[in-house]
Amino acid sequence: MTINSDVLNGKQETKAIEVQRIESGYDGFFRIDLIDFKHTLYQGGWTQTIQRELFGRGEAAIVLLYDPVSRVVVLVEQCRAGALQHALKSGENEQAWLLEPVAGMIDSGETPEDAARREALEEAGTRLESLEYVCQFYPSPGGSDEVLHLFASEIDADLLPTYAGLDEDHEDIKIVQLPYEEAERRLQQGQFNVGSTIIALQWLFYQKRVL
Repeated sequence: MTINSDVLNGKQETKAIEVQRIESGYDGFFRIDLIDFKHTLYQGGWTQTIQRELFGRGEAAIVLLYDPVSRVVVLVEQCRAGALQHALKSGENEQAWLLEPVAGMIDSGETPEDAARREALEEAGTRLESLEYVCQFYPSPGGSDEVLHLFASEIDADLLPTYAGLDEDHEDIKIVQLPYEEAERRLQQGQFNVGSTIIALQWLFYQKRVL
C-alpha cells in the first residue's frame, strides 16, 4: 500500500508500506497488537521485516480551560497509573499525581468535540459554550497508535467546583486554577511533566498570546 509521494531535491520519492501480519496479543481496557511490516528506504529498496508490539490506545480529546477575565488556566490533578512506578522508585508518592488539561478517550460514535464537551462536564463540572481547535498529535508514535485532539475553551472559573470525577470510573479529581503568570513561569522552568499540559500552555501563551 502506497502512503504518499514526496519530491526531494527534484527527485520523486515514493513511500510505501507492506503490512504482513496484524495479530491481537491482548484486548482488555487497552489493546496490544503484534504487527509485522516493512517499508521502502530513502536510498532505495526495502527494509527487512520489522516486528513490533503496538499499544492500541485509540483517540482522545483534550481541552484546555482558561478564564480570560480572572486570567487563570484550569488544570485537573489526579493519580495516574503511568506515573506509579516512577513515584515508587523515587519514594515520593505525590509524584503519581499529575497536572493535566481535561482529557478523555473518544467513545464509539463520538466526535472529538463531543468527547471534549463530555469530559469537561465530567472532570471539571462545566458546560462548554464554544471550542477552539488547536491541533492533533501523536504523543508516542514509536509504539502507540494514540492520537490526541487538542482544543481550548474560555470559561468562567468562578463557577467551577473544587473536586470532580465519576465514581464509576474511580476518578478523584482536584480542579486547580493557576494564574497566567504562575502557569507561564512553571512552564518556562520545566515544572510540568505531562506532554499535553506543555503543548496546551505553549499554545495559550506563545500562539494565542493571552499574556
